[in-house]
Amino acid sequence: MTQLNMRLSEDEQSRNVRKGALAAIVTQVVRVATQTGSVILLSRLLTPVDFGTYAMASPVLAFAVLFQDLGLGHATVQKDELTHNELSALFWVNLSVGALLAATQVALSPLVARFYSAPNLAPLTSGMSVTLLLSGADVQHLSLLTRQMRFWTLAGLESAAALTGLLTSAAVAYVYHSYWAILAGSLTSGLVLASGAWLSSGWLPSRPGSIKAARDMLNFGLGVTGYNLAEFLSRNTDGVLIGKVWGAASLGAYNRAYRLLLFPLQQVSNPMVRIMLPTLSGLLKEPERYRDSFRRAVLPALLLVLPGVGFMIATADTLVETLLGDQWSEAAPIFVALSIAGLLQTSNSPANWLFLSQGRAKEYMRWGLFNVSTSILAFICGLPFGPVGVASAYSISECVRTPILWWLIGRRGPVHHRDLMKVVGPHLAGALASVVTVSLLHRWLLARSIGGIPELAACFSLSYAVSLTIVALFPACRGEMWRYAQSIRGR
Repeated sequence: MTQLNMRLSEDEQSRNVRKGALAAIVTQVVRVATQTGSVILLSRLLTPVDFGTYAMASPVLAFAVLFQDLGLGHATVQKDELTHNELSALFWVNLSVGALLAATQVALSPLVARFYSAPNLAPLTSGMSVTLLLSGADVQHLSLLTRQMRFWTLAGLESAAALTGLLTSAAVAYVYHSYWAILAGSLTSGLVLASGAWLSSGWLPSRPGSIKAARDMLNFGLGVTGYNLAEFLSRNTDGVLIGKVWGAASLGAYNRAYRLLLFPLQQVSNPMVRIMLPTLSGLLKEPERYRDSFRRAVLPALLLVLPGVGFMIATADTLVETLLGDQWSEAAPIFVALSIAGLLQTSNSPANWLFLSQGRAKEYMRWGLFNVSTSILAFICGLPFGPVGVASAYSISECVRTPILWWLIGRRGPVHHRDLMKVVGPHLAGALASVVTVSLLHRWLLARSIGGIPELAACFSLSYAVSLTIVALFPACRGEMWRYAQSIRGR
């Protein structure tokens, strides 16, 4: 396999950052639209118990996925030079681990059903194991496309997978009105993504051989896996505790609120890590260009999403009722309680780019362990007060962790504490301003009996207008906004 040189000229690097960011924006718009459509459609076709049942089985799959990838996708992108033998070795590792985990999940599915005293969870958990096989087959092909910076190809694949998954889930839910509709959409999406990755990359693995040549990449991947394990625990322990103590209906309400508010974070973090890992990894020896590329990427990552999160926070009561229906009224206060966590997690997502591109895998893992420890402590403290208590405690813990995170990431590497404040600060200020102004407009419109879609449209527009205005007050952000506008116009 021809080795890929990750060092590019400044103009090429700048174009790649903007090209990748624009591709990420398109992907994000499609995925947010499909996820929102999924939430709306499935919430009207299925019941809170259906979502709660699926949420009970989901942590088992998510836990297995952590070990199926082993962080080797990031290792493939981060490595300066890569050979065909190394890539093939990693492919067979991913595929073998995926098959082993799938078999293990099927074997353990009766224990999951016994834990929740719900026999129907056994076949559902077994069915989810197919996802592990699909993921194991496409990790290295997707990573190769990322390494080649083929961002528009990835955008097309992910958009197609999201749309086909939505259509499948909606069709199955309409016919059968069962939680199996959620799994059907997930499997369809995975199959489309895996097939597309194989066809688009044009790469075929060789026969299994020795993995000694990829030992350094495996070590890097283990550090990433350690962080992902901690992240998994922090994102799923709350659901397990609520499901065990408060039941499927309460968990279903919590799950819907969590997904509706915090889903935008995943739509920023996943595609942007894919863009920034190869981009920043090639600039470690050029600190000034590294900082410039980081600054350019933060603008679209946060400006597109943070105002939307602010809008959802300020209009939570109307938003939940309008999108999900009256049966989900219990989700509205949970949604509000999660609001601070939603804002801060979205603002904190660029820290992942810095950890990974600088090869700080062990430090990344240690931060993950601290994150999960404080999150679980918060969940336990809030559990006696129900789902709202858990959500509130989680937001408080995020407030405690955020300044520690930025101190930790800025003490080493090309991006220092002052750089972080100058880059992230304007976006967070704009989001907070949008929450305040949209809340005032929301109350004013409700007082005049203007609600539903017209009210939400007005509040949505105001949120982005206010946030954009605040961010544009800072000269560095204003200059970058102008450059992106020129790129979109093709100048």
